[in-house]
Amino acid sequence: MSSILCHDLSKSYKGTASLQSASLTLTPGTVTGLLGANGAGKSTLIKCILNLIQPDSGSIKGTDGATIGYLPELANLPASATAWKTTELALRLSNNHADDTTSELLDLVHLDAKHWHKPLRHCSKGMRQRVALAYAIAGKPQWLILDEPMSGLDAMGRKQFLDILLDLNQQGIGILVCSHIVPDLVRLCDRVLLIHQGRIIDDVNITLHSMDEAEALESNLMQVAKYDHE
Repeated sequence: MSSILCHDLSKSYKGTASLQSASLTLTPGTVTGLLGANGAGKSTLIKCILNLIQPDSGSIKGTDGATIGYLPELANLPASATAWKTTELALRLSNNHADDTTSELLDLVHLDAKHWHKPLRHCSKGMRQRVALAYAIAGKPQWLILDEPMSGLDAMGRKQFLDILLDLNQQGIGILVCSHIVPDLVRLCDRVLLIHQGRIIDDVNITLHSMDEAEALESNLMQVAKYDHE
């Protein structure tokens, strides 16, 4: 598996720049975080990497032939479907189905068996996010890209979701995750990219996964926001 190389990406919508000369390298087996205010360009960068939109300029290498799982903030899974049927469908679509893999995958995302056959409309957001994650990893991806996956989860739900992501990373899956929750990024990531007005303005290595590193990142983010409003 090769690195994903994004070089000098720019993208504008109706004359407004969403990305400006953004360059980054995603190394296999590592976890990279994206941090920035709403409208900073995080989701646009993710969509470019996923080939959901085309940048106006720049290049992306390393995605051809790579298997990538994607979990958006709003997965929009069918409300009448169950966790079991949704996961089973994902496995069939990925040609990764066997008699026991549906249960194994739902176990992997720590969804209690009593919820497996319940319509998703009757499940909490945390449960639905686990099912969406199971769907995203059904094809055994080399990379997992997540856009605000912990949004709306309570503290316990976020901790459990982070534990799952850490387990997946230990299995060798490279992760790119966008989140507004700085302590979560510090706990999970090897590095965090700070994005402001479409530019990557800082690349911070996370070594201790400590509260001090979270506070330093939050301070950096606040300084950027303060400068922007002066």
